[in-house]
Amino acid sequence: MLRWRLLIGIPLVCILVALCWLDACAPVPGVVLMPFFLVCVYFLCKEILQLLNAGGVYPRRSTVYIGAFGTILLCWFSCYNSLPILAKFEGAFVAVFQEEQRSTNEAPLADADSREIGQAESALETAKQALAAAERALKAARSRAQNDQEAKSVAVENASQESDAPREVDISGVSNEREWKTAAFAGVHILLAIAAGVLIAFIGEMMRFKQPGGNMINLTGAVFAIVYIGLLGSFMVMLRIAYGIMSVVSMIVVTKLCDVGAYTVGRLIGRHKMAPSLSPGKTIEGGFGGMLFAVFGAWFSCAVLLPAATGRPSQTTWLGIVIYGIAVGLAGAIGDLAESLIKRDVMRKDSGANVPGFGGFLDIFDSLLIAAPVAFGLWAFHVVQ
Repeated sequence: MLRWRLLIGIPLVCILVALCWLDACAPVPGVVLMPFFLVCVYFLCKEILQLLNAGGVYPRRSTVYIGAFGTILLCWFSCYNSLPILAKFEGAFVAVFQEEQRSTNEAPLADADSREIGQAESALETAKQALAAAERALKAARSRAQNDQEAKSVAVENASQESDAPREVDISGVSNEREWKTAAFAGVHILLAIAAGVLIAFIGEMMRFKQPGGNMINLTGAVFAIVYIGLLGSFMVMLRIAYGIMSVVSMIVVTKLCDVGAYTVGRLIGRHKMAPSLSPGKTIEGGFGGMLFAVFGAWFSCAVLLPAATGRPSQTTWLGIVIYGIAVGLAGAIGDLAESLIKRDVMRKDSGANVPGFGGFLDIFDSLLIAAPVAFGLWAFHVVQ
């Protein structure tokens, strides 16, 4: 097992590093990594369908593939409006309806004499309104003079209470950034894609309905697969487009070093089982070791990889490094246990046999799928930068 992991893992890491470097040099973000990721998404969908079938759940395969691929691709396209093509298309679509509405609301023009009479009447009415406004302004000035003294006393009383009053949080400095706008634009399209996937799943089950029994289970399985692969995988795409290739690399480094640390420390000193019913090999000691390795991976990413790739030092504080390492590492460990739950429920040891030594693609991506949303949130709120 270990020999196969080394024989497959080392070339796989080298290929991934080369793809990341090429993608960073490419004029269009993600144009190199996306084909590779889509191949992985295909195998992920295939393996999750096999696991669902082993558990007696038979969602419509085309529904799962269309929903997952559609969500990933739409996320990439919308992030790159970051993709001007999609933005221009949507802008033109809106402009057509606005122009049509404007044309229906425009009244026909009157003749020249009617316009002159109307202008004269309007001028007279305006003069009357101006006179009335002047009278109101005079009264208001007198009233303000009387209220100035009262306002001073009220201001003194309010000043003592302002320190205890709750203050609104100003996030304009964050929400106006290009990265936030890119992610927000993509997030709207991801929600639409997920909603479309649910609709397609319903239509798929309607088309093959013959008799009661099992249809709701199959529908639930299809929605689960679309969300598990499509929605969670979209966060990897948003990380790449909004925060650069190094955000994805750091997430992978932290997550996989957590796996390595948990395996190494667990084999050396592990005594207490963490979740014996789900994953008998995992220990509490290994979990703590994995967190230490994850924090080291966060420091290595911020102190070495990020400056080497961008030419500028990372602005992440030590507290941010610790939070990033523990949060992403813990999310990756939960993702590993989540896949173990699926496999144990259908009595499978591995998700597939497509990657010798590792099992299947889902055995590699299980931790990354759960870690990606956590990493994206920490990058978005500048815990790591």
